[in-house]
Order: sequence, then C-alpha cells, then structure tokens
Amino acid sequence: MDFEAVLISTAAFAMIAVVVAVVARTRQRGSEIRAEVQAKLIERFSSAPEFLSFIQTEEGKKFLGQVESAPKLNTRDRIIRVMARSLVVGSLGVGFLIIGFLPQTDNGFCVVAGFLLLTLGGGLFFSALLSLKLSRDWGLMDNEPPTNS
Repeated sequence: MDFEAVLISTAAFAMIAVVVAVVARTRQRGSEIRAEVQAKLIERFSSAPEFLSFIQTEEGKKFLGQVESAPKLNTRDRIIRVMARSLVVGSLGVGFLIIGFLPQTDNGFCVVAGFLLLTLGGGLFFSALLSLKLSRDWGLMDNEPPTNS
C-alpha cells in the first residue's frame, strides 16, 4: 500500500513537471520566433533613410507600436496568469477542505492539503496584486486599465 502511494505521488509530480516544461518551452519558442521575424524585417532595410521612411508609414508605426508595447503586455499577461492560477489553487484548496470536513470522509490529509492550497492561492493572489502595483509605479504598465475602443 505504501509503495502504491509513493508511485502515484511520483507519477503525479512527474506529469506536472512535464506539462510545465512543455508549456515553458512553447512560450520560449514563440518568443524566439517573434524576435527572429522582427530582426529579419529590420535587416531587410539597406540604409537608415529607408528604415526611417518605413517607420513613418502606417505599417511602420504599427510595427514599432508592437515592439514598444510588448513589455507592457507581457507584464500584464503574467499578472493576469498568476491571478488566474491563484484562483484555481485557492479553489482546489476549498475543495480539499470541503472533502476533509465531510462527516463521511473525516480525512485529516485533505484538511491539511486544503489549508496549504488555500494559503498558497492567497499568497499567489497577493503577490499578483503587489506585482501590479509595483509594475505601475515603475512604469512597466499604464496606470489606467486598457479600454476596448
């Protein structure tokens, strides 16, 4: 029975590690591809005046806008992602607590896991709020939320 619990725990941890590694590699590869495309686009211009004339066109302004706004969007996306994860982890903690306090189960492990997950979710949420405040204070994000106009 103990061997099965160790095997299941190890397999669950390995599965989570593989998923995290795949997601991280996918994001990294996407960033590399975007950087390559932007570098190749800049290399196509043979002279500075040609590049300046491109920048003054509507497409050039759009290109520069994407390059300049990328850090702000990346920061905002990361904060939103952490908030979403905190809600998922916190909800999972609440679920474990409910299961742990049910009279049919009366499972101490679920209570401990529930409190740990709920605390972790709360910590992630407050970390995201602090990141949001600091990002705005340091100029990494706009102070006003974006409008959909």
